[in-house]
Amino acid sequence: MNSKFAQIVYDMRHQPVIGWVTVIGTALSIFLIITVVMMQQVQVMPFAPESNRDRMLYGIYFHKKSIENTGNNDSSGGLSQKRAEQLYNDLDGVEHMSLFWPYTFAEDVEGTLGETFMTKVRYADAEFWKIFDHKLLHGRFFTEDEVKSGSDVAVLSEGTARRLFGTDNPVGQTYQQAHQPFMVIGVVANSSVLASHAYGEAFLPLPTEDYGDWGNVAAAILVEKGVDFGHIRDQVRRRYAEIDTELAAENFKTVYHEAPFDQETMTCLQGSNNTPNVADSRQMRYIIYVILLLVPAINLSSMLHSRLRRRVSEIGIRRAFGCTRSRIIIDIIAENFMVTLIGGMLGLALGVLFGLFYDGLYTAPDGIATRPALSMLLNTGSIAAALAACFILNIISAAVPAWQASRLRPVEAINNK
Repeated sequence: MNSKFAQIVYDMRHQPVIGWVTVIGTALSIFLIITVVMMQQVQVMPFAPESNRDRMLYGIYFHKKSIENTGNNDSSGGLSQKRAEQLYNDLDGVEHMSLFWPYTFAEDVEGTLGETFMTKVRYADAEFWKIFDHKLLHGRFFTEDEVKSGSDVAVLSEGTARRLFGTDNPVGQTYQQAHQPFMVIGVVANSSVLASHAYGEAFLPLPTEDYGDWGNVAAAILVEKGVDFGHIRDQVRRRYAEIDTELAAENFKTVYHEAPFDQETMTCLQGSNNTPNVADSRQMRYIIYVILLLVPAINLSSMLHSRLRRRVSEIGIRRAFGCTRSRIIIDIIAENFMVTLIGGMLGLALGVLFGLFYDGLYTAPDGIATRPALSMLLNTGSIAAALAACFILNIISAAVPAWQASRLRPVEAINNK
């Protein structure tokens, strides 16, 4: 092992351009791969207040069309409360089901400090707090009775509370939202916009809607531990069939898009009238990974070939003293792997720093960026991805030059021909 490190140091000193280009090229490749991995990871990995992502399903759209499939009788959009409850209420194997607005909306607010500013508001029912683990700092969450009665109460984020009242505990005080008074009953810790379904700066009781098929709500479903998502979808599929019977009198039928959707599928949604294609999304990521590995591997292979040309005599002497071809191949690949690993760890470090300090990587659709916690970026998945990328990059870039070096004839190699 020490001899291999000594050889690497020797190569770096006597072939600095090739050596550093190899390290930097490897680091850049791993950096790009880790960046792509992190961008996907923060969309699916659990973190508060969406700590139950691995058990979450979402029902978010409703789609129906004419039975004869003629004219423009094809409609889709957000769920009404009626349809959401019909499809997702009281399912077997579900721990909690919440109706909420899947998107926040901006409204003017003003508190006792006299400052008027825009805040992100989310409507939710009382079950919302049992699914998303917002940390309650002061007061309480609103109740089911308050939701049903349409009470003018609110739960604020810590940051919003401070901007409105100059304190993080304004429970019992009143603020104006769109010129309507709301009483603060609770304060929760600030959360990241990366928690796209749980994030909010002000939470209000879900208003009662009765729009027939369409509305603004979505269903968040917390599945019991050990229950397969397919069991939930089978029940929902049967409920779609029941709605088909109801709509047949109006000459309509539903279009089922494999709802409810898990966290990964939610990242692939492209409208209310399409079935999300997770396979295509994964395939595209794999293609990106291959490109990010293959292109630098070709360049690194050329660099390694150049390095080995200056070691031809050394290889010939080793062969003359009985070193086998397999030993030559193994040693060259091992040395190259150490260089690749050094570059890979450098790329991983750069990727994590980039993810922590470049806000634009995680800018939300509303333009707000939130830096993720280190635990969201650096976990076993990202480390394994970096190590696997290093190993694959090493094999691709070193295999051919190592094999060619092992085929050198000892006499010709010693003479450096």
